[in-house]
Formats: sequence, C-alpha cells, structure tokens
Amino acid sequence: MRLPNLFTVLADVSAAFLLVAHGPFPLGRFACVLIAGVLLYWAGMVLNDVFDVERDRQERPTRPIPAGDISISQATIAGWTLLIAGIVLAAASGLISSSQFAVTWLPGLVALVLAVMIVLYDGPLKKTPLAPAAMGSCRVLSFLLGASPCIAMVAGEALFPQHVMAIALGFGVYIMGITTMARREAVGETGAWAGLNITTGFVVMLVGMGIIAFGPSVSGDQVNWRMDPHNAYPILVGLISLPVALRALKIQTAPTPKNIQNAIRAGILSIIPLASAVALLGAGRIAAICVFALVVPAIILAKRLRVT
Repeated sequence: MRLPNLFTVLADVSAAFLLVAHGPFPLGRFACVLIAGVLLYWAGMVLNDVFDVERDRQERPTRPIPAGDISISQATIAGWTLLIAGIVLAAASGLISSSQFAVTWLPGLVALVLAVMIVLYDGPLKKTPLAPAAMGSCRVLSFLLGASPCIAMVAGEALFPQHVMAIALGFGVYIMGITTMARREAVGETGAWAGLNITTGFVVMLVGMGIIAFGPSVSGDQVNWRMDPHNAYPILVGLISLPVALRALKIQTAPTPKNIQNAIRAGILSIIPLASAVALLGAGRIAAICVFALVVPAIILAKRLRVT
C-alpha cells in the first residue's frame, strides 16, 4: 500500500477541501472525503500488484503475492472492495446535511472517474507512453475529490472554480513529470535513449510547479484568500520546490538508480509541503501547519518502507 505515500493523499485532499471551504467544516463531509481518498489510493496500490503479479514473479519474487504471503484472490478482493468502498464513501460525503453547502453528487462522480483511471493505469496503460499522463490524471482527480463536497452541481456552470482546476492541473503535471523520471528508476538511464525520461520528466515537473505557483492568479482577487496569491504564495511554492528541482537536476548528469530513487522519493513527499501552501492560501496558518505536520509520519515511514 506504500504507506508513506498515504500522507500525500491526505495532504492534497485536505488542501483542496480547505481551499474551497476555508476550513475543515462541515466536519462530516471533510472526514468522509478524506477516508474516501485514502481507500481509493490503497485500492490503486493493491490492484497495481494484482495486475503486475506475473512480472513480479520474474523480477521481484520476494514481494507479498509472488512470495505466497498473500494469495492473488485475497489481493483481488481487497483491491476491488477498497475501490467500491471509496466511491460509496465519496458519494456519501456530498449527501451529509450541511447548513453551509448544498447536497451534491459531485464527489461520487469524481470518485467514479478516479476509480476508472486507477484501473486503467494499473492495467492497460502502465506499459504504454500514456502511463505518466494517466498517473497525473489520478492526482488531478484526487485533488478535485477533496474540493468536490463543497461544490454544488449547477446546470450551465463550470463544475469547479478556475483556481481549483488550475492547482489540480499543477499537481497532475507535477506527478506526471515525477512518474516520467521514475520510468527506469530500478536500472538507471542507460543505452541509446539514456537521459530521455529524466530530462523530459524534469521539464514537465518544473511546469507543474509553475502551475501550482501561479494557478490561483487565474481567479483574480474575487476569492477570499488568506495570503497574497500573486506574490507571497508563488514565492513560498518556489522555496518548497527548489530542493526537489535541485535533486532532479543532479540526476541529469548522474542517472544512477540510487540517485533517481532519492529524487523521486523527495518529489513525492514534497507533495505534502506543497499542499500545505495551498491550505495556507485557502484557510490560514493553523490549517497549513496541520497539513504540513503530515511530513513527520511520512518521513519516518519512508525510512523503513519503500515510497516508489
């Protein structure tokens, strides 16, 4: 289940909710959509191993399914159960009574599309050039899932505000870049196409960082921001992004498996401070600190468990 990565999902789902609701209320909707995001992510991790079982038997025989620690039928049941439970709980998050927001089916719709993308990535798309884009799409939908319980479905209107869509797109492009860099993380970049993945991924990742930084500007000043979206926020995102960019720059000249894996680990875990910047923008300092605190268990677990 890639337990350290779980906290990145909690971070971006929370950040999206806080960006729209300007706080963790209504608490019932917030809790439901958080758990739904976790269940969908875990479903993706489990089904990933189910779809990869034949490859793992050849290349990674010590992993739980090929080693016989968990049967393929148990893993299959667990993966699909988590996927369905995530969709159901997401739908429920929009139906919880609230004086602040109208009843909405949008979370259920977003979760259903996310579930489809998870299965497509784990199955037919993973070995194709579309895999990074599919993974990025999953992260876009994860962010939109967090915002969806606070947004009513109104005929003739855009489902999500422009700034929410822009930031979600930024996270998706960022993850698309990281996924591209990680395509050959196990063996490093060698041969005729050496460096293509890490160079392309590096550029795409930088574009994603830029969209996250300047995405809020598309809505101007009509949003109830908690910090300046045009100056302070982009600077904050830039400072958070700098160490990740430097690590990714290092592997351009030394694309060894260890360097690539370290860069990918840093990129994935940096989703948490990036999400805390979004939370600061939408809900203020206390919310941002709570989101940022997810870094602590993520880093501790990342020392013991694999992130990639």
